[in-house]
Amino acid sequence: MRSPRGAVLILCSIALLFLSGCATGVGYLWKQGGYLLRYSLGSKSIASLVREQGTPLPLRAFLKKVESIKRYAVDEIGLAGNRNYTIYKRIDRDYLVNVVQAADPLSFTRYEWRYPLFGKLPYKGYYDPADAKAEAERLRSKGYDVIVRQADAFSTLGIFRDPVYSYMQKYTDYELASLIIHEETHATLFLKGQDQFNEGLATFVGDQGALDYLRSTAGELSVSYRDAVAEQADARLLLLFIEGLRSSLEGVYAKPIPRSDKLIEKAEVISHYQSIFTTVYHPQFRTKRYRALSHLPLNNAYIMLFGLYTRDISLLERYDREICRGNLKIFMAEMKRLSRERGRMIPKIRAELAVDVATR
Repeated sequence: MRSPRGAVLILCSIALLFLSGCATGVGYLWKQGGYLLRYSLGSKSIASLVREQGTPLPLRAFLKKVESIKRYAVDEIGLAGNRNYTIYKRIDRDYLVNVVQAADPLSFTRYEWRYPLFGKLPYKGYYDPADAKAEAERLRSKGYDVIVRQADAFSTLGIFRDPVYSYMQKYTDYELASLIIHEETHATLFLKGQDQFNEGLATFVGDQGALDYLRSTAGELSVSYRDAVAEQADARLLLLFIEGLRSSLEGVYAKPIPRSDKLIEKAEVISHYQSIFTTVYHPQFRTKRYRALSHLPLNNAYIMLFGLYTRDISLLERYDREICRGNLKIFMAEMKRLSRERGRMIPKIRAELAVDVATR
């Protein structure tokens, strides 16, 4: 599960956005655009760095891996053959942006910001952590549940050349492939006003594409492939936990009781689930990635984060399995075909599956 941990589509495709101005504020857009330019200027061509004799061997090996993943994404998955991830930038931090997300404290209604060209989106990114903290405090003062998290990448949808950053060298092969394929999925297919589909699609294609990439390059007996399988199993286990918590909270929010009583019951439910996580789920995880969850301040914004990226995954997996026979290139072609028809994607996908079942 790439995105709740890191990568996210922050659609301030900044240079275009700050030129037009919008409800997010011209000052915000100018400032984030300035940071984007700062982090892009001075980038070096990956192809040139690979050829140069003075490039350190570990860096050359990393950049060759990036090229390999990018070729696989284009040739085997059918993603856009753009200029993303063809440049390298060294920066003095281990992540890219700080992301603010918020939700109603007694429902799973997301707080959304309005952007030009892309409409409303349920996240806002800041390069400066102080700015993210200020926005989070503003929302908390209005009564929202809020989270601030670090993201390691975002997509400008091919408008600019998205760089590979120096901190990505520490990623495993699976993490690197998942990140690149996730963001390139956004650059290949993005539908305005359908953010949950967009993120679910990129998460599914990113994770499955990364697993397929490792199978083709390292083999199913390799440590990297087995570790990736374990990570995906942990992600599914975590999703079961989050969905259980969400269902229990929805029961509380639906009760005809005073708001103050709902808030008390909400806190009790979250405390109960944190205990369940520690005693039941924690021992089942095969990797270390999700074990810290019992120490996180769970709230509606955090739960909504997982909903944004993962609630449609099982439906997309089923479509890939039953309609496309597990071929991601066919799957992406199908998604493009459906996107050209009127209507929202998730109902269209369900309708296609129903027709497939009826005609078997």
